[in-house]
Amino acid sequence: MADERFYDARLAINAARLEQKRRYDKRRQPIPPLTVGDKVYIRLRDRPVPGLLTGKIDPRKAGSFRVCEVLSPHRVRLDLGADATIGDEFSVEQLDVRPRSPDPFADDRDEPELPAVPALHDEEEIPSAPLQPVDGEPVADGEYLPDDADPATSRTRRVPDHLRGFQVGVAAIAGNDAFREALHGPIYRSRVLEVDGVSTELRERPVAFLSRLTSPTEKKMVASELELCCLAWAFARFAHWLEGAAVTVVTDHSPLGPMLSSTTPIPYGPTIARCRALLLPHMTNLRFVHRAGSRHTNADALSRLPPAPP
Repeated sequence: MADERFYDARLAINAARLEQKRRYDKRRQPIPPLTVGDKVYIRLRDRPVPGLLTGKIDPRKAGSFRVCEVLSPHRVRLDLGADATIGDEFSVEQLDVRPRSPDPFADDRDEPELPAVPALHDEEEIPSAPLQPVDGEPVADGEYLPDDADPATSRTRRVPDHLRGFQVGVAAIAGNDAFREALHGPIYRSRVLEVDGVSTELRERPVAFLSRLTSPTEKKMVASELELCCLAWAFARFAHWLEGAAVTVVTDHSPLGPMLSSTTPIPYGPTIARCRALLLPHMTNLRFVHRAGSRHTNADALSRLPPAPP
């Protein structure tokens, strides 16, 4: 029994070593010498091309393309055509060389000539039977109707069921300027305003909660990166409501606004740079207001609830 276990373990170790050697040799294989006129394929995993590799069944390579210039042993220039949407300079690590030997399966891949479909009748045209008139209906002779003929009555256009009774308009806020200003800003405490002679109480309350678990990568982020990722993700989820509207972001993390509006030449990390690229087009409509965490309790109400008893 022990010998059989040792034998199985030895087989598993040898298979793992062979796989490791294959990967090692693949990463350290010599650079293929390329010359002008060679045909190469672009590996879309290493060099993405817009419009390609959008699904699981799409090809993983594009091409083949001709090498028109060898810039160095590591970089070449390809002939991509006039309608190319990417640059024509590539690294040899992004390409697969097409074999220079003739393709042994070229004849099999050619489209076979399909046999002609046999005719169902003789070459002479079979005359069609004359149309028999229907009682009370004229026979169409293929001529245009006269101008004084009565046109067919048009069908009545009806709105779909789910759009009936829907009125397109612009939502207007009634009241004075003080009331509009109070709605645009954060409401720290309950306020009472007079609107058209009616006493109205304004109170800030959440209308939607949005949350998810952090990924293993996000758990390693610092507080600034995590807050900015949270804002970018939430804005993308509510984009159909927030795009083009004046949005006030109330946060307990004061550096959030300056990180997005900063113009200093100091480079940010890749995480902050991606979030800035998503939010910068909407910065003209964003306003950041800082609120201390002790007073910012309604946003974190769900996460601060005590766990339910078992």
